[in-house]
Amino acid sequence: MKEISPVTRRKFLDLLTLLGGSLALSSCGRVSDPEMEKPKPEPVPAHYPQIRLGEETILILIYPGFTAIDALGPEYILSGMMGAKVRLVSKDGKPVTCETGYQVVPHFTFRNCPAKPTLLVVPGGTSGTLDAMADRETLQFLREVGGAADMAGSVCTGSLLLGAAGLLHGYKATSHWQTRDLLPLVGAIPSDERVVFDRNRVTGAGVTAGLDFALRLVQHYRGDFYAKGMELLAQYDPHPPFPGGGDPKTADPEVVALLNEMHKPFVDLCAETIQQNKLTPI
Repeated sequence: MKEISPVTRRKFLDLLTLLGGSLALSSCGRVSDPEMEKPKPEPVPAHYPQIRLGEETILILIYPGFTAIDALGPEYILSGMMGAKVRLVSKDGKPVTCETGYQVVPHFTFRNCPAKPTLLVVPGGTSGTLDAMADRETLQFLREVGGAADMAGSVCTGSLLLGAAGLLHGYKATSHWQTRDLLPLVGAIPSDERVVFDRNRVTGAGVTAGLDFALRLVQHYRGDFYAKGMELLAQYDPHPPFPGGGDPKTADPEVVALLNEMHKPFVDLCAETIQQNKLTPI
C-alpha cells in the first residue's frame, strides 16, 4: 500500500476540516445570528487557490406542508459554500411541520429576516403549497423579499408559489412534470429542463432536481472546481433502480398514466388556487 505523504495528508485534513466546519455551522438549527449581515469567511490555506470564499446571504422559505428534500437537499449543498450564510425563514418563526410530519426550526421570521438576500429559495409541496398560494402574507413576503433578492429560485411546485407572487412573469421556468404546464398561468414560459436559469431567476424540476439546482448554484457563485468538490463530497452519483423511470418521456406509460390519474385533483386545485390568488407581475 502506498504511504500517503505528510504534506498530502495535511492538505486533505485541512480541506476536510474547512468543508466540514462550514457545513456544521450552516446546517444547525435556530442560532443567535447578530452578525448575519456581516459574514466572516473561514480562512483558506494559500495552497487551495481554487477554493473561492464568498459572502452570500441565502434564505430558504419553509411553510407548513413543504416537501423536506426540496428545502433541505439544497440547504446541504449550498451550506458547503464557505463564507455563505444559509438560513431558513418562516412566517412566525415557530417550528414548521413538513409534508411527512416532522418539524424543522427556522432561523428567521418574515419580519426579521434580511430584506435583500443574495438568493431566496422556495421549496414545493402538495396541499401545503396550495395553502401557501392562498396565504396573502406569504405571497407578499415572496414578492417583497424575492423581488429585492439578487436571485430568486424554486424547486418542484415551488415555482407555482414563486409565480403566484408575480416573480416569474416573462421568465423561462420549470416545475414538477405534473404541474409544469400550469406555469403559463403565472406568465412563465415552461421548460422541461431539469434546472433553468433565466436572468435573476432559477428553477428546478421535481423533488430530487433540487440537488442539481443547488450544485448549479454553487457553480454559478463559486465556479466549476468548487461545484465539482461539493458534488463529490455529497457523493452525488445517482444510479436509479429503473433507468429512465424518473422522466415521464421515458418512464413506463402505465405508471405515468396512474400517477396522472391520482394527482389530477391536485393539479386542478393548483390551477384554481393560482387563478384566485395570484398577484400582479412585477
